[in-house]
Amino acid sequence: MNIAQTKLPIVYLEPGELYIGTHPTEVHTVLGSCVSVVLFHPQRRLSAMCHGKLPSRACEHSPARGMKVCRAMGDFVSCSTQFMLSWFHQMGIATKELDVKLFGGAMMFSLPGKEEESSIAVGKRNVEVAMDLIRRERLHLIASDVGGPWGRKIIFNTSNGEVKLQRIRKTEADLNAAS
Repeated sequence: MNIAQTKLPIVYLEPGELYIGTHPTEVHTVLGSCVSVVLFHPQRRLSAMCHGKLPSRACEHSPARGMKVCRAMGDFVSCSTQFMLSWFHQMGIATKELDVKLFGGAMMFSLPGKEEESSIAVGKRNVEVAMDLIRRERLHLIASDVGGPWGRKIIFNTSNGEVKLQRIRKTEADLNAAS
């Protein structure tokens, strides 16, 4: 079945938002330097997805203490991912049971002649923070498409955990303007 032909309700995830679901839905988002962490529990068909704009901020999210909602939580990859993990914990699901997918983190913006050391290299930092958290929590990363100079359109089908990815390449005019 083609995911584009499903008749599921559609949710559009904007930068800084996250989705947590218990019913079949299609979650759509478009990423540049932002990162989406997708979490799915195959047996119970529970799902979560974030659209984090920035890497992290100092904040504690201990699942054992409940679910903490930070100010501007969805903006930060670290906070939104920890919140989603806390939700699964509250639902009685161990992190080792989750399928995890990671997308985004493009190098969309840079300063002329300083691409690697640019403070605008937020995409790279977003991916680093997400990967550090995935390693630290011993999550089961089953798919990723990160980095590079292109954006991505993501469609997450929460009924089966499938993610469709379309890379969005820069136009010729964009490339010419950068040189």
